[in-house]
Amino acid sequence: MADTSALKVAQAFEECVYRHFGAPSMIPHDRDPRFMSEVFQTFADMMQSRSRVTLSFRPQANGQPDPSVKSVIASVRVYVEDPLQQDWDELVERLIFAINNSMDTTRKETPFYLVHDWDVRSTLREMTTSMRRVLGRQSDAWVWRTVSTRVAADGSCSYGSLSTA
Repeated sequence: MADTSALKVAQAFEECVYRHFGAPSMIPHDRDPRFMSEVFQTFADMMQSRSRVTLSFRPQANGQPDPSVKSVIASVRVYVEDPLQQDWDELVERLIFAINNSMDTTRKETPFYLVHDWDVRSTLREMTTSMRRVLGRQSDAWVWRTVSTRVAADGSCSYGSLSTA
């Protein structure tokens, strides 16, 4: 988002959250002025959502998202730190898919399942069933990241032509 005014944040929230999942009963946030503004508070009132402010300078107050954010940052860093990796932005959708289908150790489910109430059918799952017997119950995303990291380290193929076969 280039423009992060309170109005734009409210519009993005409406487009990305409200349209897909409906109105939340509560919107937890830090004391960012965009969430504290009259515009966003009016928007929350229209949705009949309570706005809950977390403690200042206390990221632990936001709960579970912090470990998830660290995982996303670590995953993206693998792509952007490699100077030869020029097309990471083209692979980001696959990365999102992998993360959304990774087992959440706290909730014991994948984020995809928690949102949709069904597991995604993945060709990767079909290709890795023999690996799963050896590795135990691992998520498709973990297998994909492991294989892609190994292949990239070997230099046997480019990221664009990555396959797990």
